[in-house]
Amino acid sequence: MTRTIVGAALLTVLAAACATVPAPERVAQLRAMEAESAARLSGEGEVLFAADKAKLSGYNYCSLAVNHLERGDLRLGIREASKALYLGQKGNDQWLLAAAKRDLAYAYDLAGYLDRSVQFADEALDHVARAGFTKNDPRTVIGPVYKIKGDADLRQGRADAAIANYRQALTSSLENFQPFVQASLGNAYLAQRDFAQARALFQQAEQGGPASVRLLVRRGQGQLALAEGNPQAAIAAFGAAAQQARGPDAEYHRVWALDGLARARQAAGDRDGALAAYGEALTAAERVRARFRSEEFKTGFFGDMQQVFDSAIALQMASGRAEAAFETSERSRARALLDLVRGRVKTSAGAEAVADPLTRSLSLAELKAAAPDNGAIVVYHVTPSRTFAWIVRRGGITPVTLEVEQRALAAAVTPFNAAIRARAADVPAQASALYGRLIRPLNLAPNEPVVIVSHDVLHRLPFQALRGPSGWLLEERAVSYAPSASVLAYLVGRPPRERTRVLALGNPDLGAARLALPGAQREAETIKTLYSNAEIYLQKDATKETLLARAPDSQLLHVGAHAEVDEIDPLYSVIRLARTEKVAGELEAHEIYRVDLHRSAIVALSACETGLGRITRGDEPWGFTRPVLSAGAPAMLVSLWEVEDAATARTMARFYKDLAGGSARDALRAAQREVLGDPRTNQPFFWAPFVLVGDWR
Repeated sequence: MTRTIVGAALLTVLAAACATVPAPERVAQLRAMEAESAARLSGEGEVLFAADKAKLSGYNYCSLAVNHLERGDLRLGIREASKALYLGQKGNDQWLLAAAKRDLAYAYDLAGYLDRSVQFADEALDHVARAGFTKNDPRTVIGPVYKIKGDADLRQGRADAAIANYRQALTSSLENFQPFVQASLGNAYLAQRDFAQARALFQQAEQGGPASVRLLVRRGQGQLALAEGNPQAAIAAFGAAAQQARGPDAEYHRVWALDGLARARQAAGDRDGALAAYGEALTAAERVRARFRSEEFKTGFFGDMQQVFDSAIALQMASGRAEAAFETSERSRARALLDLVRGRVKTSAGAEAVADPLTRSLSLAELKAAAPDNGAIVVYHVTPSRTFAWIVRRGGITPVTLEVEQRALAAAVTPFNAAIRARAADVPAQASALYGRLIRPLNLAPNEPVVIVSHDVLHRLPFQALRGPSGWLLEERAVSYAPSASVLAYLVGRPPRERTRVLALGNPDLGAARLALPGAQREAETIKTLYSNAEIYLQKDATKETLLARAPDSQLLHVGAHAEVDEIDPLYSVIRLARTEKVAGELEAHEIYRVDLHRSAIVALSACETGLGRITRGDEPWGFTRPVLSAGAPAMLVSLWEVEDAATARTMARFYKDLAGGSARDALRAAQREVLGDPRTNQPFFWAPFVLVGDWR
């Protein structure tokens, strides 16, 4: 059995079971349905509505949903919209259903799930058509959903379709929403290279829109000058925008103005001037208060600050400034953390502050000192046109440019992971091809241990399962991982911690036999035989309440349970533990920040996909790794895919046996090689999912 919530569930069965199945277990059952479907969301909305002490109207839930979405709390917004969806279905209120699905379409638009967004937008329009006469103003639904449909078209390169949807939105919107549509329509015409229409629409949006829109439109006007082949006009436009930025978001708009200025100078042949502008942009980016800006999406500018770092890195590498490019890559990873967390989490008094040190980039000298003895840190940075790597050793840094673009990597990594899970015959061939692209050009020394700092799609890649001339990379050399070189330097710069006090939770009782994990129970029982003073909690005793109470005093924390990464909002990823009368069993990622783990040496999450989350450009995967490291633990053992129960139990038994007398990295490698050595489990599916993140010692 794999450690993920499996099986199918029908709404009729769930409805019949509603009175007898506790809410957390019913949510787990709902998770078995198609991800983020209307049926699933309505079912969850029913559970959430039932749990509300103060019942609100469906329209009030819609208002709450929009408030959350405007702040970037996407999962909370979806939850409130789901309550409205449930109430609309219960009362057959077509207008409420239209409003709820409008808000769901907006949520998935913000999250980047464009197909799902368009599906809900189309359904919202259908409900408006069914509603007939209503006292509600149909423009509050029709305008926004056509705008959302246009956004999806524009982001997928369909400018003609985007223009048609934006035109429909413009004629069907409230007056205060029209400037946002005009700005988006201007972007669509710019993409179509209809510069006259783009200029006119940008002017209309600037004249009629609020200050936030006016500042964003200036970016479009600079882009327009660049597209027209007039870099000097673009330099003037972006330079003026940088100087004129005002208000609470002035620094944020300066970042984009300086980014445009750098691109304009580069187009004019002024490479040094472009590098100087990028330097200012990166400094400004680090001063920007990280918060969600819904105006970016409403105006069709879809800002991704990581692209500023990517462009700077590419120019620095092209200019022979490899060390500066490496430092920029490190700064981008720190920025990515702030962009995701956005001040939305609280930490315990004993935990490490989120913004310091895990978002701090270090000097090159400090990073060199973090390299393993006789080993290297390999840092990757993927850009649309090529991939860069830096090999950091105590003696220096070696840059390597890999002529493989982001799309080509994605086209190789995705089928490779699928082949591993399917246990396909061509896994070794695919593994060898990826080794040739990503490892061979690095010219690593024989047997040299490496710490991999992944980036972009490479976060999905189990490097230990790449295959070179001497076998799997796991056999060739020791491999561990880190979120960034700066984080690694911080973690290994602290004294090693004791590993005597052990807390293990396994096979939590989730109320259904099909969700049992006997292998996880064996893991915990094996730990008890290796560490006589270990505290072991199984089945009904493996509760969230116990973990929160006992984890701060533990040095080794092991959790064998089901887990689910929330790709809409990673801070709401969950580990499913047993519930008590007072406390539900779902431990959400944002709650981990409040747990004091500064006494921990290693936290092992023996569950499915605990190391992964949704990956955006420049970001790292956000499952549970960052919350645990931010809470004070120096190292984590996590998995990259649904793990097979028996092989996992064997891996963990050997890992904890060797951990008592050696490094975590070597203990994991020995455990994986033992599973690899068994003909029944020699495929990467069985031995490759687990990775060690952080301090390898």
